[in-house]
Amino acid sequence: MILINADNQVKMAEVEREHLKYFKTKIIRKLSFKIGIKHGRNKPFYTYLRDYIDDILIGKPQRLDQIAKEIKGSYGVAFEDKSSRKTVLYRELLQIFNYNTFVTSYPPAKWGAYQLVSKLNVKVCPYCNRQYTFMVISDDPAYKGKTRARLDHFYDKATYPYLATSLYNLIPCCSICNSDLKGTEDFTIDTHLNPYVDEFGQYFKFGIDMVDKSKLEPGVTSRIDYLFGKGEEFEIVIRDKCTDPVLRQKVENNLQVFKIKELYNHHKDHVLDLIRKKVVYTESQIDELYSLYSGRLFSSREDVIQMITSNYVGHENLDKKVLAKITQDICEELELYIL
Repeated sequence: MILINADNQVKMAEVEREHLKYFKTKIIRKLSFKIGIKHGRNKPFYTYLRDYIDDILIGKPQRLDQIAKEIKGSYGVAFEDKSSRKTVLYRELLQIFNYNTFVTSYPPAKWGAYQLVSKLNVKVCPYCNRQYTFMVISDDPAYKGKTRARLDHFYDKATYPYLATSLYNLIPCCSICNSDLKGTEDFTIDTHLNPYVDEFGQYFKFGIDMVDKSKLEPGVTSRIDYLFGKGEEFEIVIRDKCTDPVLRQKVENNLQVFKIKELYNHHKDHVLDLIRKKVVYTESQIDELYSLYSGRLFSSREDVIQMITSNYVGHENLDKKVLAKITQDICEELELYIL
């Protein structure tokens, strides 16, 4: 789990303004119409939505959580089963918070899902850090192919239709995490990590553990053989360095839903490559490369390590390349490179 635009609050403020500008007037008009109907039902609830429309549209995840709890507690509005989703109120909320129009709005329209993910510029899935989420859309009408990050509703839009268009409820991610793994799983900020707020950070790190000797493949006779790719006598694990039991449980929930341990153990070749590169590039060779090409190819010693590992090794760049988190953590655990 990595943060979304953690280092760019100016960009997020711009996105908030665009999102609010696009939705606010439309939704208030629809809510006001419902409130104005003589003998109309659910007027107090619709009034609440209108009064707090800014918070609903651009409120941070913590505020969205408060809203969901207030709506359920004060108005008894909940859509946790199929029968509750057949009501008139549910259908009206889907029409008021019209996600379908938003998600199918393509450029040159002023705002929509494509415009949002373009502005956010999320290049890597924040849930898994394994898949790129680049956006491509053709200006030529003869070529209709297009792709973008999926938008996962952290709070499931079927259960919380009034949060269907909430900015901080829309998580740009890969289709595997969104469709194959998470689906309609019940997430809240109390139970799972939200990438607008949380990350694994320094508390949860990838590492490697040696497996039992009896599990070694034929021909693998020593623990060091994995350095040369002769077997898979190690497994990729998550190191828990956290003292907060609530955070630990949230991480565990994310690990289970997104199958992080299972999927990352298909990336053992990446770890082997890092170890092989360490064998080839010693610290003195790294220093020599930096000395020879400083100012031309490399602006820092970290740039040399980035070239060798084919990835970023600084925490602030985890959202720029796939497998950046595991690269950073394994390099640190095995002391492969000293920044």
